[in-house]
Amino acid sequence: MRIIQSLEGKSWSGGQQQALLLANGLKEKGHEVLLVCHLDGELEKRAGKIGIQVVPHKFRGEMNPISILKMNKIFQEFQPEIVNVHRAWAHTQWLIVSLFNRFKGLIVTRRVLFRPEKNPLSLAKYRSPVVKGFIAVSEAVSQRLQEQGVSGKKIKVVFSATDTERFDPSRCEGLTSELPFSEGTPFILFIGNYHPNKGHHVVVKAFDSIADKWPELRLVIAGNGCENEKFVREIDQSRNSQRINNLGFRTDIPALMKRAIAYTNASFEEGFSGTIRESLSMGLPVIASDIPANREIGKISPISFFKCGSIEDLGIRFLEMKNKRDVEFSKTLREGAVKFFGKEMMINNTLDAYRSFLRV
Repeated sequence: MRIIQSLEGKSWSGGQQQALLLANGLKEKGHEVLLVCHLDGELEKRAGKIGIQVVPHKFRGEMNPISILKMNKIFQEFQPEIVNVHRAWAHTQWLIVSLFNRFKGLIVTRRVLFRPEKNPLSLAKYRSPVVKGFIAVSEAVSQRLQEQGVSGKKIKVVFSATDTERFDPSRCEGLTSELPFSEGTPFILFIGNYHPNKGHHVVVKAFDSIADKWPELRLVIAGNGCENEKFVREIDQSRNSQRINNLGFRTDIPALMKRAIAYTNASFEEGFSGTIRESLSMGLPVIASDIPANREIGKISPISFFKCGSIEDLGIRFLEMKNKRDVEFSKTLREGAVKFFGKEMMINNTLDAYRSFLRV
């Protein structure tokens, strides 16, 4: 098949990672794949390094006519059988291009639980017959799409993949820079691009609430935007700020996970957390908010849950990590992640979804 994968966004994210894994996997299976992504973005750079055919695109705005005309030119030149879009602006622009060309192969992957705005454009995007089908990364996302008016018959659930080769404790590379404490110091790891939905403030306050009961423990935080003034101020106001290490954006996440005693996810809403799956692949115990998508992962692999938003409950789960990690438990976590979240399963299930949508 001739397949276009398309999304906007310059910075690296879980959605960018999934699009790259999918594009490369489809290419390896013999499909002709074109990746249409943001000009000068991180995805363009990484895709080029592994030999994926890329057309960098200036996403000037969701309804920008210049962008849409460029998309139409790409369509005319490549003549795809499938266009799989992964974010909102790409969704809108390819919807218009599909209308121009009476194209019947537009598929939308939905990764987030945010409710789409209920304006005419948004309603048209999700209810238009031009979209052949939706790929939801979890049952929770599928349910949210149905709340938006999408028929359940047009939705296929395909779990996002984890790069279980990169996130492998037996082969991961070392740290890009050393941690500011001695080797062997216990720490809980929290990774997330800074956003109110991610629960950064909950994690910091939960750590503060139990720090006196576990004097050796540290909290390590990494993610885009974590160096912003508001969050740095929140950390500085902690009674235990000297034991909270805010690393900002890091590329050595597997190495950090290998050294941590546990990973925590405190999201208030989540489509299907990549960092949870990556932690499990590393054999790292996970503490997660009890939201529906996290519960889905918990049905596959054991996770310690806390009441979403509860500082007290999360603090209790932190203390339970003192004696949690052992070799057999870590092995069980990794085996489950490899079995259910491997790249091969995601790619094959996506292809099955494509074929199913095209038959209708």
